[in-house]
Amino acid sequence: MTSLRSFFLCSLALLLSSFLSAQDSGCAALQSYRIVVIGSSTAAGSGANPRDSSWVNRYRTYLQGLHPDNEVINLARGGYNTYRLMPDDFQAPTNRPQVDSSRNVSAALRQSPDAIILNLPSNDTGSGFSVAEQLSNFEGIVQAALQANVPIWLTTTQPRNFSAAGIAKQLEMRDSLQSIYAPFIMDFWSPIANTAGTIDTLYDSGDGVHVNNTGHRLLFEQAIEAMIPDYLYSLSPLEGYRIVD
Repeated sequence: MTSLRSFFLCSLALLLSSFLSAQDSGCAALQSYRIVVIGSSTAAGSGANPRDSSWVNRYRTYLQGLHPDNEVINLARGGYNTYRLMPDDFQAPTNRPQVDSSRNVSAALRQSPDAIILNLPSNDTGSGFSVAEQLSNFEGIVQAALQANVPIWLTTTQPRNFSAAGIAKQLEMRDSLQSIYAPFIMDFWSPIANTAGTIDTLYDSGDGVHVNNTGHRLLFEQAIEAMIPDYLYSLSPLEGYRIVD
């Protein structure tokens, strides 16, 4: 009876929080979860000094403050793009990167996660990949997770000091990802971008690509607002997702 009562109270709190602000309802402390992060250099911690200041490490500390048995496993690696993170059985086209089976979505699933976070800010655009092929790859990664009954959250693209054409592609990707994957999307653009579509100087680590400690903190705050532990506790595993056969 107690657990059932807790479930309904948490469900009500989660519903109310969606109307008020993105704060944990209290459900997050009732059960532990394993979350796996896959992605590229921002998720790996580039720009943060020390690395404990990175958004993933801040998020791990935050979740363990909610429940000491919470885990965040970080498989991200600098320079990676969607092709590197496609499922093991994906065959990359000619002149495209090969899958890394040690850090891709399949590797994440082998960790038996409760959820996955995918953070790929800009390397696909930097490599010249079209919006269409980026979106196709994102869909392949997402569907691999969903077919395994594991919910996955995506981050938007992030601002980077590209040419005007590159910035336009980043904006198109941002808008497309938000349109397709909301509400399972974290806004990693708005908190750190300037009006030109590049990184605000307040948050630039100095290379025009990665954010500094303050920028990482803003991304960490976006991860909190996703309320992943509350979702996992209160709803069915894939509530709200579209699974493609």
